[in-house]
Amino acid sequence: MTVYPTPEFTKKVVALPEQFRREVKRFIDFISSSRKDELLKSQMHFQTERLAENLYQIRLRDMRIFFSFGGTNEEGLLLLDLNTHSATPSAQKTFFAVNDPRVNSAFNPKYNSSINPNYNSSINPRFNSSINPRFNSSINPQFNSSINPHFNSSINPQFNSSINPRFNSSINPRFNSSINPRYNASFGGPFVYSPDLDQQGFLVRANDSVSLKFDEAGEFAGTLIKANDQVMVEFDKDQKWMGYFVQANELVQLRFNAEGEWSGLVV
Repeated sequence: MTVYPTPEFTKKVVALPEQFRREVKRFIDFISSSRKDELLKSQMHFQTERLAENLYQIRLRDMRIFFSFGGTNEEGLLLLDLNTHSATPSAQKTFFAVNDPRVNSAFNPKYNSSINPNYNSSINPRFNSSINPRFNSSINPQFNSSINPHFNSSINPQFNSSINPRFNSSINPRFNSSINPRYNASFGGPFVYSPDLDQQGFLVRANDSVSLKFDEAGEFAGTLIKANDQVMVEFDKDQKWMGYFVQANELVQLRFNAEGEWSGLVV
């Protein structure tokens, strides 16, 4: 069977400890010499679990590998993602990131001027009024009630249990270790960074309009609400408006406070 790893899967494998990489290689060697029906029926080497239509997982030690079938022929297998689980939380203060601005200059505004608001006026709210809530009322929660959790209960975790980590364990890092970088060493992000690229927390997608922000310890710290395709407005855990995030490119968002001062990024 032909194996097609996604770029994200490859990045995570490279960051794994040697013993985990050996296990992944053993799995890839096995599926490369197997047929689809053999893999699905195999219980001796690896136990395959079906999660959804054409979505499967394999458990290896403390890892889970997610894959589907496809590619250029029916016997192709696409390696989608993996995560690792530890029984005890990591004590480290910084975590592995798939797109790490500390080691990859493409995600570092200091070296990539296209994502630096000091050099790219199109992503600077001081020069581009369309992304500045002070001048564009449609992205200002003080004027647009649809993006204000005080007026729109569907985006307020206090009233919508599906986006409240206290009631929905699937979006709570305390109960879902796969979205907790302290337990899942291959979580990968997105992480929130200060202007000096210190990790300050991470994001978990709740639905198409809402993302939840957690601090480094996995404590709920606030929500991000989609205002339009380029801007998300930020609220703290008490639903106080803190600022907004501007999409700099497909993977990077710049963080601004309510006064329009650049205060970090998400990647």
